[in-house]
Amino acid sequence: MKQLINSTTALTLSLALAVPHNLAAQGEPPVCNPEADVITFPCSLDGQVITGPGALKEALRAAAAPAETAQEERQIAGDAAAAEAERQAAEQAAAAEAERQAAEQAAAAEAERQAAEQAAAAEAERQAAEQVAAAEAERQAAEQAAAAEAERQAAEQAAAAEAERQAAEQAAAAAERQQFNQTDAAVAERQAAERAEAEAAALEEQRRAARAEELAAAAAAAAAAEAGQSDAEVVTEEVTEEAVRSSNEEFATAVTGDQQAETRDDGGLSKFEKALLLGLGAVVVGSVLKNGDRVVSNSGDRVVVEDPSGDLRVLKDDDALLRRPGDEVRTETFNDGSSRTVVNKPDGSQIITIRGRDGRVLRRVSVDPQGNQYVLFDDLQEEERIVVTDLPRVEQNAQQLSATSDDALRAALMAEMTAQELGRFSLRQVREIREVRSLAPELELDAVRFETGSAAIRPEQARSLAKIGRTLSELIARDPRTVILVEGHTDAVGSATYNLALSDRRAETVALALTEYFGVPPENMITQGYGESALKVPTLDAEPANRRAVVRNITALLR
Repeated sequence: MKQLINSTTALTLSLALAVPHNLAAQGEPPVCNPEADVITFPCSLDGQVITGPGALKEALRAAAAPAETAQEERQIAGDAAAAEAERQAAEQAAAAEAERQAAEQAAAAEAERQAAEQAAAAEAERQAAEQVAAAEAERQAAEQAAAAEAERQAAEQAAAAEAERQAAEQAAAAAERQQFNQTDAAVAERQAAERAEAEAAALEEQRRAARAEELAAAAAAAAAAEAGQSDAEVVTEEVTEEAVRSSNEEFATAVTGDQQAETRDDGGLSKFEKALLLGLGAVVVGSVLKNGDRVVSNSGDRVVVEDPSGDLRVLKDDDALLRRPGDEVRTETFNDGSSRTVVNKPDGSQIITIRGRDGRVLRRVSVDPQGNQYVLFDDLQEEERIVVTDLPRVEQNAQQLSATSDDALRAALMAEMTAQELGRFSLRQVREIREVRSLAPELELDAVRFETGSAAIRPEQARSLAKIGRTLSELIARDPRTVILVEGHTDAVGSATYNLALSDRRAETVALALTEYFGVPPENMITQGYGESALKVPTLDAEPANRRAVVRNITALLR
């Protein structure tokens, strides 16, 4: 500002000198001199009369403003030009840098592309080389395999030829040996058969002799009891509900295959066990009976024995089925171990049974309320010899009851065998000899299927036996001498001893159900288990179809 004032003052002075002096002479005020120590007012500045210091200052400021504004405008314009130049220089530098980077990227991309092309070419060349090598290796392997196969086939053919030659030599040698030894083999086979037959005959004779002795003793004891001359031990009991088992209950003891007779809390045997073991005594596994049989299992209610030939039999109380609530049972036990049991029914009827010392039933007589006696079977008589090969061959096709009408069922159960031609069989023979038993048609109770290890029948299953139950009741009412064999069977799971005892329990359960639900007289039924010896489905697995029950009308075989 000071510079501006100085410039203005100098300008004013110059103008003052240039103005003609006659102006002052004409009476106009002097020019204002801002630099003078003393300024005389009024004075003139740029043609304006200045009357005082304030007016002078204001006039000086007004004169200086345009110049300052023009200077500022020039400075601003210079700054803008400089900024624009700087911006343009920056843009040019950025453009140059971008162009440089683009050039570098293009060069790098080109280099990368060339490297990729070179790598791809190298990879293609490598793969081509590998394929050529693999094809060569495959060709060589194929050639080697073909050569090995040809060599193997040649070796096999050579071996086959050698084997054929050796077989021919062996066949020739065998034929030669057979030709020389045929006579000796036939002689040896005949001798072996004769020895086996002789041994079987000796064993059968031994068993027949022992049985004859047993039967004779039992018959004599029974006769003495009939005549009132016996000194037998007599036990009389009233049968209660608690003393009998129902068909939907399991037995009190489990079948294990080798269990001893189970004792009770009082240290004694149960009634069933006493009835079974009166003749045998308190037998234990390993005991040898008088007939040579060895005890292999004792489950309390049943004893399984093995004869010298290895066959298994189950012994039990055959009278257990007869004991019903309300009965009076009188048992006479003789010195030889045999017994005579009289079951007195509430209606006045009786069932008289003779049992051998092994507990097996020998003779049974049914006496109705009117006193009529019916001999159901009598094994006290001498057995007739049986030649199994002379018996008719019977194809066993079990008839399914579910698909059988009542008439067909009745006809099957009433089918009479030609007993006159076949001869009379004992109950023992029917029970133990399959060829004899097979002469009576079998009817399978397909509604009965036992659970594994179980001998109980559920009530709904028992009720499904109505068809056979009604038919058996009618059949026995028509002929009180009718005898029905109820068979029990198992699958092949477990030991043969276990399955034999279990199947015998199942047969007893079926007979018990027929009595409980349909009133079939228990004295007209004989129960027998056959274990796994007659599988319906030949398998060692747990097959439900093998856990079954079968009934046969064996009346004609016993007469």
